[in-house]
Amino acid sequence: MKSSSTRLPNPALAAEKLLSRGAVCAPPVDLSKLISLWPNLFLTEEDLENEGYLIPIGELGAEILVKRLDKEERKRFTIAHELGHWVLGLALQKKAGHFSQPKNAHHYEIERWCDEFATNLLMPEPMIRASISPNDPVLIFDSLTRAASRFKVSDEALFIRVWEVLRIQVVILSLSTVLADKEALIERSFADQQASATLEKALERPEVIEQLQMSPLIYFSLSTNIGRVKCFGRRLPMDRIFLILKWPDLATESQES
Repeated sequence: MKSSSTRLPNPALAAEKLLSRGAVCAPPVDLSKLISLWPNLFLTEEDLENEGYLIPIGELGAEILVKRLDKEERKRFTIAHELGHWVLGLALQKKAGHFSQPKNAHHYEIERWCDEFATNLLMPEPMIRASISPNDPVLIFDSLTRAASRFKVSDEALFIRVWEVLRIQVVILSLSTVLADKEALIERSFADQQASATLEKALERPEVIEQLQMSPLIYFSLSTNIGRVKCFGRRLPMDRIFLILKWPDLATESQES
């Protein structure tokens, strides 16, 4: 496969510039306000099969079409994604004099760029850091469970972003109800493979399983090759556990050192 010769801008920086231009500094990000920065950019909800599109309309500007029946969180991500296409098109227009997507970049690169742009637009790193209390067991649960609705994003998107920014891993565990075969299985893990593998290994330890099975308040730590991981847990119905693992924030630690 021929490599792309087009260097795309930094999606996080592009999102940051747009938020600054729109004077948006607190969640939820007001997408209507950002769209209104361009009098020739319009938003319309339609009965679509796909989530959405950006439709250029020549010198008149462009229209963002979004699927009317999607949930609000899905609509917001689609709008932010299509805003990414708009920003890329404007950048090319400034350089080449015409509005289009970068021709020498692969389609998947552009789509991935717009996804990253949307993530940074809806959940900017400074807002995530200001919204989540990473060390207090009580506050971290409260801030995490409220954050998705505060940012108006899905729980899954929020948990993935919290891992990216704060190295906080959210895990849903299911517990075995057979006493002779005590075990805890990972249903969902919002982190990288290394973090999930470390937790899987820890779940084989009898003392960890015992605490998960018996303790009303779940709190323990794991020793890893990059430091200690703090673990907080809260019970859910149907023998399930909402587990939070606070990994060392390597970026913050390197800055402090």
